Amino acid sequence: MGDPDMSGWAADWRAAADQLQLQRADLTALSGRLIDSSWLVWNEEHDEWFADLPVVLNLDDGRQLEVSWQKFDELSITWNTIDTQVSPRWPWPYWPLSWRRAGHPALLANEGSRIIGVAATMHRFVTTQVEPPTGERAEVWLTSALWLQTTGPGLHIFNALDENGLSDTAPATSEDLRSSPL
Repeated sequence: MGDPDMSGWAADWRAAADQLQLQRADLTALSGRLIDSSWLVWNEEHDEWFADLPVVLNLDDGRQLEVSWQKFDELSITWNTIDTQVSPRWPWPYWPLSWRRAGHPALLANEGSRIIGVAATMHRFVTTQVEPPTGERAEVWLTSALWLQTTGPGLHIFNALDENGLSDTAPATSEDLRSSPL
């Protein structure tokens, strides 16, 4: 059951790689779908995006994709749980919040575009042991974004370290960054 304070959102937090594997079939089925509208939560008091709550995409087949990042590697992907006509309430701070259509340039640029591909983007995370100072290094690849390639510029919904980030720029690739189609 969804949270009435979050406009009905029923978050499903999982490690990002696990979430994308779980949602793989539904996400790849987005190919060919039109993005009819897009929504995010707006902080009315500060007149800015409140990036802690989901990015919502309404598709031409009636489905609604809801994507949100938190912490270092947690991703929630849900479908059709949010009512964007109901204002969300966040337990803190007590700012007035509302849903705003195409409230970010990357969303506006992709409304009316068709999704033609879906990928995960990853970055290499490297740590060095400092206590005791052995200099021993460890590395792991972390899934850090969902890339929707569209007939427009594309939509990158990424982990902005405990909140959502958005871009309409294709993901970069390097020895420390990679993209993998789902």
